[in-house]
Amino acid sequence: MFKPLSVLFITAIFVCSISFADDNTGQVKEYPKFKLGFSERLRLVTWDNAITLSEETNGTNAFTRHRTSVMGQFYANPDLELALKLTNEFRYYFVQTARKYGLDEIFIDQLYIKWHNKYYLPGTLTLGRQNILLGEWFTFMDGSPLDGSRCIYFNAARYDWNINKNWHLTLAYVYQDTTDEYLPTINERHQHLIEQPEEGIVAYLSGQFPDGNRKSVYDAYYIRKNIKRTTLGSYESRINTVGSRGEIKLDDNWLLAAEAAFQFGKYIGIDGRRNRSAIGTHFHVDYSIDLDEKFRQTLVLGEIYLSGDNRSTATYENWDPLFARWPKWSESYIYTQINEGGVANWTNMTSIYGRVIYKFGDNLSFNLDYHHLRAIHAMSASSSSVFGAGINRGRLIIGKFNYRVDEHLTGHFLWEWFDPGDFYFDDADSYSWVRAELMYSL
Repeated sequence: MFKPLSVLFITAIFVCSISFADDNTGQVKEYPKFKLGFSERLRLVTWDNAITLSEETNGTNAFTRHRTSVMGQFYANPDLELALKLTNEFRYYFVQTARKYGLDEIFIDQLYIKWHNKYYLPGTLTLGRQNILLGEWFTFMDGSPLDGSRCIYFNAARYDWNINKNWHLTLAYVYQDTTDEYLPTINERHQHLIEQPEEGIVAYLSGQFPDGNRKSVYDAYYIRKNIKRTTLGSYESRINTVGSRGEIKLDDNWLLAAEAAFQFGKYIGIDGRRNRSAIGTHFHVDYSIDLDEKFRQTLVLGEIYLSGDNRSTATYENWDPLFARWPKWSESYIYTQINEGGVANWTNMTSIYGRVIYKFGDNLSFNLDYHHLRAIHAMSASSSSVFGAGINRGRLIIGKFNYRVDEHLTGHFLWEWFDPGDFYFDDADSYSWVRAELMYSL
């Protein structure tokens, strides 16, 4: 299907070609130039019962993930860039051997043209397949939650307008289909990216207020997300989100950050049309202190609030994570959320959490997190056999070592443990989740 995005892409190539012709005067002799990038990521992952919370279901998983990426960037001049990135990720399972081992598909992870406009409304135009990360990644980060961390791209048209040295405005249109329908794939496996087609429009203003030694960062945004119905049993949704985020560094030790957003629109399910009204907030206070030249300690206290649906009202009140279904607060708990509408479906949840971060020089750090998780509303007993009658989700503990061998080789070791509360069925079992990673990049 010939999407509007394709028209924009072809138009941009024409405009940028004119720009290249104008600038190709020999004044900048280091252009054109080419940059090649490469990364290899190896992960060992094992976990049990994270989805079912029952040891009787034999839900143990143990597997490796191997992701290889190669990226080429062609700079025709200082203002024009063309980029192509190819990625492959395959898995080898040590248990559940019914899953066949194979190379999996090689797909186009990035394919974009980028033009730096120095004239009217100066800024940067980016068209094509690209990553988009906005703010603290609370509403915009991942366009393909069903493939894990294999990729996070969006098929998008984006313009970053540099209003002045302190403020800029990002305008973007994105469209995501359930599988990759737009670009060729080698050894295609029809990898699912999302459950239903989604499109979005975003206007994201970001800037800062300099104040002596302090720096205040402020974001304000509007995001429109449309979820399209594909089958009789699916739903349709039109979501408007208005939000703001602020961050202020009081001094060398204290940092305050907070974000709040309100959602309104329509939710159209099998039981009819409902108005949407939802709230999502999070904040944290960080206190950091240098104990010596290499050792730094940070204490974090925070809160998360994501509204849930009260079934006694006609309004649909579940918070929608928009384009941010990723492991923002936990790598393991996103699998437990499969029973609540999909992986990483952050909704109907509140948490008071604490974090301790120890930084041992430039190459080693450790953080320990504790979350006391609760639901806003209990789930219906008919929703799934996983749920109980309460609102206490449980306790989540996270420990992570990060290490850096040199500028090319990094890694981490991550452990998570969850002890379920009465939000889940009686005698629900705890689970452990472990991951080790080694990553090489050029």
